[in-house]
Amino acid sequence: MSERENATGWVADTVRALEATGVDTVAYLPDTGLDPLIERLEADDGFRTTLVTREEAAVGVLVGAWLGGSAGALLCQSSGLANSLNAVASLSLPARVPFVGIVLRRGNLGEFNIAQVPGGYGLDRVLDDLGVRNAVVDEADRVGETVQLASETAFSTQSPYVVLVEQTIPGRKAETEVQQ
Repeated sequence: MSERENATGWVADTVRALEATGVDTVAYLPDTGLDPLIERLEADDGFRTTLVTREEAAVGVLVGAWLGGSAGALLCQSSGLANSLNAVASLSLPARVPFVGIVLRRGNLGEFNIAQVPGGYGLDRVLDDLGVRNAVVDEADRVGETVQLASETAFSTQSPYVVLVEQTIPGRKAETEVQQ
């Protein structure tokens, strides 16, 4: 299976999972690895998508959506989620506002950018320490199921749940691609 076919499969599975769990609001920051998913969600009339300039703003969008009766998802890469941890810990958690995070995990296998390591490699442990449930997915055919289970758990327990998707799933960016 080619990288593009692999990406298409996990993207379709993820969209179905979000639909099945009633997610209708998606706040995101652009990210090359998540672009196929973002494009698919933007093209689907069943989702309201909001482009934000900072990840903590996405948490605010999702809190507002929840208060307005909508279920939400956050899409970003791991360093961006690290930027938003204060909003998660001081707003979403204590107010019991759920969302599902679909986060491209940088800083692990195949990472060339040293700046991505601190905000990515150990993020699952940081989330554990904050009390934010999370799962790491490293197989494309498990993303959809994991997103669905995480969404169901988040909304039934009224707490955020983050799915960390290894960058090997959408296809990692090579250092030479960045330098061009």
